[in-house]
Amino acid sequence: MVLEILYYAKSRELQYETIAVAEMTGNVVTTLTPLAQKHGIEFLVSIAPDLGTIEVDPQWMEAALINFLENAVDACLFDRDKKDHQVSFTVEKKSTTDICFRIQDNGIGMDAETRNKMFTLFFTSKGSQGTGLGLFIAHRVIKYHGGTVHVESTPGDGSQFTICIPFKKPENARILGNPGKDKG
Repeated sequence: MVLEILYYAKSRELQYETIAVAEMTGNVVTTLTPLAQKHGIEFLVSIAPDLGTIEVDPQWMEAALINFLENAVDACLFDRDKKDHQVSFTVEKKSTTDICFRIQDNGIGMDAETRNKMFTLFFTSKGSQGTGLGLFIAHRVIKYHGGTVHVESTPGDGSQFTICIPFKKPENARILGNPGKDKG
């Protein structure tokens, strides 16, 4: 929670680097694997070979992807109706210009109201366990990298997030974290 608040409060321009997709996604998988194992959730990973490099702020992008994955784990933990839970993380080229990260879980799912509010500042469906900053910041990171987030979810069945970003830094790179400088 403290890290999320600091990320939001700390205004800075994205620090773009060219990084191997395999390295960046490997860091994400390495971070999430112990959490999934701790809770007995099967973590399925499918990363297409030869994805090359990507121009991103790796710190922000990894944090955003981890946030989506941690939320998938939480959705499984909140689901008491199923015995077995799984989270999948799939990475593949969408086109020659874009890469997509798909995060899918078989957790509690979301109703339409939650889906519509999930990227709103301070909105949380986790009660006192959530800050309402994580998905807001993660969505902002994706948007500022020139990307999109598509959400599909059915209550009781789980959710799927498809996050697509360009391989190359967008021309209109943005500053994160300062609402006064953020006009979109």
